[in-house]
Amino acid sequence: MVRGQARRAVVTLPRGFTPTPVELSNERFPGRLTGLILVVTLPLFAQTFYYLNELPVPYLLSKAWPILVLPFSVYALVYLRLPGKTAYLVFFAYTLGVTPFVSMIHLGNGFFDGVFTTVKIWPLTYYFGLSGMLAWMAPTYRRTRAVLIGLGVATFVIMLFLWLVVPSSSYVDNPELGKLFMVEEERGYRIYMPMFFGALLLFFLTRSFMRRPHWLPAVGVAIGFVLLLTIFKQRTAIGAMFLVCAYGVIVSLAPRRRLMAVGALLAIVPLAIAYFAVENAQNFQQSLGGSLTVRQTSLALAANFLGDDPWRWLFGVGATTRFGSVTLADIFGNSQFYVADIGWFGEIFEYGLVGAALIAGLYGWGLYLILKATRGVEDPIVLALADYIVFMLLTSTVYSLVFTPGELAVTMALALYLARERLRPPPGQVAAHRIRFTVPWRAPPVPGPDVPAEPGRPAS
Repeated sequence: MVRGQARRAVVTLPRGFTPTPVELSNERFPGRLTGLILVVTLPLFAQTFYYLNELPVPYLLSKAWPILVLPFSVYALVYLRLPGKTAYLVFFAYTLGVTPFVSMIHLGNGFFDGVFTTVKIWPLTYYFGLSGMLAWMAPTYRRTRAVLIGLGVATFVIMLFLWLVVPSSSYVDNPELGKLFMVEEERGYRIYMPMFFGALLLFFLTRSFMRRPHWLPAVGVAIGFVLLLTIFKQRTAIGAMFLVCAYGVIVSLAPRRRLMAVGALLAIVPLAIAYFAVENAQNFQQSLGGSLTVRQTSLALAANFLGDDPWRWLFGVGATTRFGSVTLADIFGNSQFYVADIGWFGEIFEYGLVGAALIAGLYGWGLYLILKATRGVEDPIVLALADYIVFMLLTSTVYSLVFTPGELAVTMALALYLARERLRPPPGQVAAHRIRFTVPWRAPPVPGPDVPAEPGRPAS
């Protein structure tokens, strides 16, 4: 045999027997166990329970999750070639190395208090932690996609179930007493359900419908929005989900139809806004309820505190923790101050214009990497993950991007892993009756009258 020539094992099967190809994965654990691990860990990565103190065990586990998955983060950081790694490291260098000391100067934090103010951005390490876990477990593309879709369906099913069975006495009007079951004067009873997987499901169904029109995805999207409007009632999030679904429809159209759709939206949306403003000018502020008042108060307090000091505007003033010796409520003399409710101004207040630019660059770079990874492959689930970054950018006008930063990290890790698995060449392995053998990735032509048989192998 010539040096370098690969050996070929010939397996002779009974005449007339046709083995059924079965893809052999490289999963570290059996299929069901792999799926169970993903079902349990992905909500923790996505910060599903991060603010639900009504559920003590998952709440505390979610808070400790960045530390628990630190070995995976270190493994990914050292051994995996992840795109965007430099952007993350620059962001961490600024927020972990500069912002705590800024808060010590401007807010009077102690050293440990300043360090603990960085806890909110630790979930951004999930980009490395989840990437490391996925590389170690090696779940298949289909299994990972099935888990994501299943978690999205479970989000709406659980929300509807809670809406039907939880008594009205369980709803509270004070966020400090609970954030899952809320009752408000302007919106009534509602469930503040974590919607990472729910929104992802809506975007996936929209992309699936545009790729292959069918009634089932359309009905799923319609049911999802009905449940959101009647139970979830989070205005900004619902509006952003609708816009992202419309965006998914438009970018999936042919160029000429896409131009017509954009023109129709540009004509209809301003008219609708103008009509709404004229008809509801007097009751608009009242209809928004107390949330607008809180945001106005927070915005005014933040702007006054930054003042005309260019260094505060450039590098921010940091943050405090509710467990520290000093809090923002003590500094401002007002407990109605929430940095997370004033969007980009909250980022500028805490991290300055430099930090806000780094955050914007991180989200923009993440979207670019996902779209680049899916170029030429119309994969609905990966495109839905890219749509979720667009959704976060839309809601950033109201909500802080560092309120749940783990969502960006999880979105990027999942999208890049699924895109890689989607484009991976077939392993060329089949299984039949406990017999495993190797065949070329591109199978040779079947021997026949015009194609001679391989040496040592009889023609069929």
